[in-house]
Amino acid sequence: MTTEIAYGTDALQRADLYFPVQANGAALVFIHGGGWFRGDKGRDSELATALAAAGYLVAAVNYRLAPAALFPAAQNDLTNFLTWFKASDYEFDRQRIGLLGASVGGTMALTASLAAGYPVVTWSAILDLSNWIDQHQAVIAALAGDQELGLTDRHAIHDAFYKYFVQTYLGDLSQEKLIAVDPLFHLTNTLGPTLLFNGANELQPLSAALQFVDRAAAFDRDITLHVVPGTGHARDYTEFALPSTLRFFGEHLAK
Repeated sequence: MTTEIAYGTDALQRADLYFPVQANGAALVFIHGGGWFRGDKGRDSELATALAAAGYLVAAVNYRLAPAALFPAAQNDLTNFLTWFKASDYEFDRQRIGLLGASVGGTMALTASLAAGYPVVTWSAILDLSNWIDQHQAVIAALAGDQELGLTDRHAIHDAFYKYFVQTYLGDLSQEKLIAVDPLFHLTNTLGPTLLFNGANELQPLSAALQFVDRAAAFDRDITLHVVPGTGHARDYTEFALPSTLRFFGEHLAK
């Protein structure tokens, strides 16, 4: 493992690399969640280690965070990391790179796949933001709605948080920005093979994932949605999703 590798000049433009004992020649890039305003690659070391144990060179990537760095800073950082990674001296097949993203990291992974066709797995990617905001005009944004607003209903707390992190990253809730950040509105036939996971009753509405699958199918894309029972979001269901995630990458990144 090699930590804090700089791919840019900002302190957050850093990545950790996990090296496999028996390399299969492919690489995986993990993009953490955290609503674009928090999160750190170091918290995912156990997951990255498990991916490396399956034979992959694994990169866990940090990116600039809001509100210091607003949209599209995080996405630009992922793009720049992938360019740097492919130009580096590390040994792996540049034609066999997969992306795994959790929550907003999944949103970023899908956008990157749309640009270059990477096989991609997402755990609770945030999608259909403009429609969500339109349907939740009365929601007051709050990082912790239970403490700040006295909310007690789980869905209401989630709604306040959802609005908070979207607004924090975009700077405002204009339709232009909500559509620009959302891969649902930029689907083409360049999307790589895709596996989406989404909780049945979680922070990210399942309806958005279903809509993404429907639109991707219209472009004749290879896409699968796996519904996770329960209320867990993204890394909450790692144990459930990891085996299928590894099978997916094994199929699409094989020689």
